[in-house]
Amino acid sequence: MLKIESISVTYPDGHKVLEHLDFHIEKGETVGIVGTNGAGKSTLLMSVVGILIPEEGRILVEGTEVCKKNLSEIRRRAGVVFQNPDDQLFMSNVYDDIAFGLRNYGDSEETVREKISGIAGVLGIEKLLQSHSHKLSGGEKRIAALASILVMEPSLVLFDEPTSFLDPKTRRKLMNFLKGLEVTKLIATHDLDMALEICDRVLVLKDGAVFAEGRAREILADEKLMDAAGLELPFCMQGIE
Repeated sequence: MLKIESISVTYPDGHKVLEHLDFHIEKGETVGIVGTNGAGKSTLLMSVVGILIPEEGRILVEGTEVCKKNLSEIRRRAGVVFQNPDDQLFMSNVYDDIAFGLRNYGDSEETVREKISGIAGVLGIEKLLQSHSHKLSGGEKRIAALASILVMEPSLVLFDEPTSFLDPKTRRKLMNFLKGLEVTKLIATHDLDMALEICDRVLVLKDGAVFAEGRAREILADEKLMDAAGLELPFCMQGIE
């Protein structure tokens, strides 16, 4: 499904963010990426969809290499839900935000209506479709941004801090939805309790490289490993004194 082969990414200021990073994801897996700020989590996601192009190594999505000539194909197969939904919601209303990608790929208005009706029903946002995106709550914006990606029917969805700034009830609703979402998922997060609950595997990044990877419940429960990576155990695993 997704193969990352020894990629390195350096920003224009000369700062190397990822260095010879390798890993892979099988179809249907949910994999978490954890690490401290600056470890390279968001950079990795941006590289998978070609917003950043590695200067070394290569990335393959369902066998297709991520490069400039393949970006249109890659972005139909892989979608990213950004940490800040305002980065994805820029049209006059929610319907047009969700429709943007479909229209950009030439779908008919009838097809657009059918697909938006379907995804709005799944996510329970039918009443929001004619709302102005900038007037939505943080949780509503997050769901609308997710709809704009899922309506494209990608086989791989990338999430950058999906539970950040959500109240507990909305966070739980989103987590339950993600658990039932039958696509391959790569989730960059500081929410280790969420990663523990919904991820099959986790990848721990440190200084732009893979520090550890393995089954979520094994990695996230290893206190020495987590401490060495600059992280703490999930809250549910911390003793209460």
